[in-house]
Amino acid sequence: MFTLEDRHEEAEVVSLERPELLMFCGLMGLAGCIAPFVTIVWGTAVADHDFIADTISDLARGDHKRIMDVGFYLNASGLLAIAIAAAHAHLGKVGWTLGVFALSFLALVVVLLGLWDEFNDVGGPGTDMTVHTQLTFLLGPLYLIGPLVMAKGAGGISPTYGWLFVASAAIWALFAAAFKLSPDSIDGIVEKIAIGGSFLWTVPLSFLFIARGYEKTHRVTGRRQQS
Repeated sequence: MFTLEDRHEEAEVVSLERPELLMFCGLMGLAGCIAPFVTIVWGTAVADHDFIADTISDLARGDHKRIMDVGFYLNASGLLAIAIAAAHAHLGKVGWTLGVFALSFLALVVVLLGLWDEFNDVGGPGTDMTVHTQLTFLLGPLYLIGPLVMAKGAGGISPTYGWLFVASAAIWALFAAAFKLSPDSIDGIVEKIAIGGSFLWTVPLSFLFIARGYEKTHRVTGRRQQS
């Protein structure tokens, strides 16, 4: 139970938050979540890409690789923006801080995935173990731990956020594991479902910061009008 002193401290912290920063980062995060969907559809339409069998990494290679690279970089920008907003409006304790680092590391990994999509000589001739492949292994724990450790803090704003974050981690874990076991004929769609599940974390988190900034802006405006 929160004491009166705790509520005063929370009010002081909230008063230091910049609503324009939260809304900008939230919108950037939302755009970063939408961008991969757009580039996947775009790339599928213009490239020889089997939506069911081919992975996103397959789409990031070949003559039309720059389309998917744009999706990688915009997604990374969105993840970094959400991390900045989460650090600015800190809604938890150690768990929330770990979530901020998870978002930041995800942004870095996604950028590197775009940069290393065609460097195929790391594991030596005749092997699939490339830099790009090795980087994808980092996505697993980050997309699993991130939403779980931030679920409690976001759940304090609304229980819906907490449940969505847990669902995101569960869907990601299930389909990311299934992807490793799936035959080549369907592993593309399994991977896309896993990625889609991760957006149950980042999209609501983006909306959380947009709403928080918007509410604070109108609260300040209302006080000015009253005075």
